[in-house]
Parts: sequence; C-alpha cells; structure tokens
Amino acid sequence: MSVRTFKDCETAVSTVVSAVLFLGIIVALLTVIHVSYVPEWKTSAEQAHMDDVYYDMSVLRSNIDILSVASASNPGNTMIFSVPIRAGGASIPLVSPGRSSGTLAFAPGTSGMRITANDTAVSYNSGNFLEELGTVYYTSDNSYFVDQTYAYESGALILAQGELSLMKQSPSIAIRRTDNSSNITLYLNAIQIPGTAKAISSNSIEEVRVRYTSSATLYAEEVLFTDLTLRVDTAHPAAWEEFLRREVTSAGLGTNEYSISSNSTSVILGLEGAPGKHIKADVRKSVFEVSFNHF
Repeated sequence: MSVRTFKDCETAVSTVVSAVLFLGIIVALLTVIHVSYVPEWKTSAEQAHMDDVYYDMSVLRSNIDILSVASASNPGNTMIFSVPIRAGGASIPLVSPGRSSGTLAFAPGTSGMRITANDTAVSYNSGNFLEELGTVYYTSDNSYFVDQTYAYESGALILAQGELSLMKQSPSIAIRRTDNSSNITLYLNAIQIPGTAKAISSNSIEEVRVRYTSSATLYAEEVLFTDLTLRVDTAHPAAWEEFLRREVTSAGLGTNEYSISSNSTSVILGLEGAPGKHIKADVRKSVFEVSFNHF
C-alpha cells in the first residue's frame, strides 16, 4: 500500500492576506475621504447652492419690478410669469449624492409700512394701504454650510443669517432733494402680495408663479407736508435701518432734517422740513398673487 502525506502550501494563505490588506486599504482610504474631504466638499457645494438660490430669488424680484413698471402703462392687462427656485442641491456624485433641502414659503403678515404726515392744517395717515405687504422667503436646511434665509419683502431682497440681516437688493424707495433743493421728496413703490400662508419643503426645483392684479396711488406729490414719518414693519430691522441711512446720506440731508430709530419689529424714518422747505411724497402700490408649483 502506498502512503500519502500532506504537504504545506502557503499560496492560498497569501491570497487571502492580500485580499484582506487590499480591503483594509480601501476602507481606510474611504474613511479618510469621508472624514477629511467630504465635509469640505459638501460645505463648498452647499455654499454654491445658496448662491444659486440667491440668483433665483433675485430673478423673482427683478421680474416683479419689471411687471410693476409695465403695469403703470398697461394697468388693465393680465401679466404672468414663473420663476424656478432651486430648493435642493449640493449633491456630490458617487461620494455624497444626497441633496440638501430647503423650505419655500409665503407669509402674509410679516411685513408692511405706514405713513403719517402733516401739513399746516391737516394730518394724513396711510391707513391699511401699505399694511400686510407679505413676504416670500426661502430657508435652507444645510448639513454643513451655515443655514440662511432669503426674504423678498416690500420690494427688497434680504439675506438673513441668525440675528444678522443684510439687504442684498434695495426696494423701490428713494429720498431726493427736489425743486432746486427747496423740498425733500420720498418716492415709494410698494409691492403687496396678499393671500394665505403657504409653505413647501423640497430638495428639488419649485416654481413660483406670479400674476399682476392691480395698482393704486396714495400720494402723487400733490401735497406739501411739514413733516412725514415712514414706519417699516419687518423681521429684519437691521437691514432696513442700514438702507434708510444710506438713502438720507446720499440725499444730503442734515441731521436736523431726519431721524431714524428701530426696535426688534420695525424701523421708523422721520423727515422734517427745514424753514421754508417742505416734504413731498410719491407713494404707489402694485399688487401681485403668488403660488407655488412642484416641477
């Protein structure tokens, strides 16, 4: 009978060890990428997405302004436009394909204005003409980049981040010396968006549909006021106060001709006519309807 014996062979062992080492290297590499690089890449991607949202919201504001001007010459026409808002984004193919999301919303009672003024005999009040102008806003839900809110209110586009706010695009409000600098005129074209509160949370593209409905005039520079007060009700008083201070400075008003104060919910601008000078106002309002549609 022949006797068979087993012989040692390390070929299979070396193959298994190589596979385990290779797998370990891949796992270590992926871990390093996800820990060291993905957060930075994702932060940059979410920041780029916020830039996209700013562009979309600025297009919304610009188109409303264009329709507001066009409505002055064609008040009876029905004018409609749509703007896509990139509510979600910041995906990184293969490495981190998940998309960040955000909330697109409309709030009817978060912004508004009121004007009070006096002449030598009569007091004037804008009543509810400029109240409840409405706000369209986008709030991000980022995982890495700081969350931000873009708010379109009273014709202005505002960037809010925590307690801080910055006016990225100014409203249709101007203060100028007129009539050979003998008077001060306030120009104001308010944008009103009435309706009920609505919101949509999404990581895709959402459509904002805007329709012009009407326009009206409160003052048309026909009254000479001795003083005028404009109160702006807003969730972003810091942005509005900075804007109004720029306006009175660019108009060259002296400290005896204006006053600006603010609190957590409003900013108040006071204009005072110097001896022999008066305040005039050109105040108008355009009304739009806004709806959201999912692409």
